[in-house]
Amino acid sequence: MTSPTEPPSAGSPAAVDGPGAPADEETGAQAPPRDYRLMIPSQGWTRIALDPEVWPRRIQVMVDKKFRGIDNAPHLKAEMRGDLERRCQEAWEKGGIELYLGSMDVVGVPVSASLLVTLIPRPAGQARATLEQMALGLAAEGRDARVTELPAGKALVQTYKTPPRPGYGSTFPDTHHDVLFDVPHTASQLLLSFSTPVEPLAEAMVELFESMALSFVWKG
Repeated sequence: MTSPTEPPSAGSPAAVDGPGAPADEETGAQAPPRDYRLMIPSQGWTRIALDPEVWPRRIQVMVDKKFRGIDNAPHLKAEMRGDLERRCQEAWEKGGIELYLGSMDVVGVPVSASLLVTLIPRPAGQARATLEQMALGLAAEGRDARVTELPAGKALVQTYKTPPRPGYGSTFPDTHHDVLFDVPHTASQLLLSFSTPVEPLAEAMVELFESMALSFVWKG
């Protein structure tokens, strides 16, 4: 389970360890990392482990906290619970291992955001395009994609927008910031998928997403 390594001070990021999922397939003599560490803002962000036996309890805690002291909103509570359960189910089916949901206030504007961590496993020896090849393919489609060096190693980074999804309560396009790493000494990859539906503050949110990606490092 991912948990803060120590109680963070107010406003400081919380260092969290991943669930150790990357240690899956070796493709060389060196052992793959067993874990990762990622810095998440301590205020306004909630982690949900993408385990069907775990997320219903976590969601219930979030809903109870959101509507604490409000007894006359059963429909709104059920709507929030259903939305979160749907998001968790979709993320889990795509290989997601943990989901972070952010809710904060920026210069008086309520802002929501999310980070989905997904493991993309591949059997050792299976052909896989390099990050550079993937970036060229995305660029040919008109995407803003590039390969850059981050503390955890080389990563394919792309920022893009998608139309608002029906039923998600926003009329703005979603802004996405994806960071894809090769898991060292394996055939697998790990994807950090950041997104926000708050288009007017998209640029500032992408800067936050970039700083969070910079904190990502592999562990032993």
